[in-house]
Amino acid sequence: MRALPDPFRVVFLGGPGVSYNEYAPPPALAPWIAAYWNIQVSEPFALRVLPDGCIDLIDGDVIGPFSRALVVGLKAGDRGSGIRLRPGAFTALFGFAASELVDARVPLVDLVKCSPSIDALARDAPTPDPLAEAAMRSRSIQDLQRESGYSERQLRRRLVAATGHGPKRLSRIGRMQAVLSAGRGESWARTATEYGYFDEAHLANDIRRLAGATPHMIEMAVSSKTPGRPLARIRA
Repeated sequence: MRALPDPFRVVFLGGPGVSYNEYAPPPALAPWIAAYWNIQVSEPFALRVLPDGCIDLIDGDVIGPFSRALVVGLKAGDRGSGIRLRPGAFTALFGFAASELVDARVPLVDLVKCSPSIDALARDAPTPDPLAEAAMRSRSIQDLQRESGYSERQLRRRLVAATGHGPKRLSRIGRMQAVLSAGRGESWARTATEYGYFDEAHLANDIRRLAGATPHMIEMAVSSKTPGRPLARIRA
């Protein structure tokens, strides 16, 4: 089986007319910030945003962790920027449970009055719960229990508070991101085996529940919008 890559290298399913860039944070903020990003749109586009276990800050709003994919209609001339926080980082920085933010968009000032900058918060904040990253890399709850020494109930309590997701969903999200980032390879059946799915049908159904489409459907959509560009290269 393949080892899962860094879970913060997430798939971006862009297309023609969509310019997306990411920038690494300074080393002092890297424990909390996965990336700064910006996007500019020159043609209308339906952008499928996949769950990644993260919380983003956009235009003063908190974009809670996604439990399922969201399709955003972009218009020519649209532009935006944001900060992608690592799983568990929002709770570590702001002291607010991520479980209250799943699939939500909330103004930051509604959650934290007069919040200082992330730079200031990071000077005194704990680093994100390491179980969040471990769960995204884990292939099963049993593996995570064995590696962490925690029971499933303890894992769930900690991870839901830190990330908004239980250990099973975080593991599924991490594996989905890894599969779509790597692409089909020789075949989806072989990819399923390499990433710990029972078979190709298990891979397709599990990813469809999270992404709203199977890997094959996503690959075909990307190929039709950007001919000659394989799925493995469509990434942040």
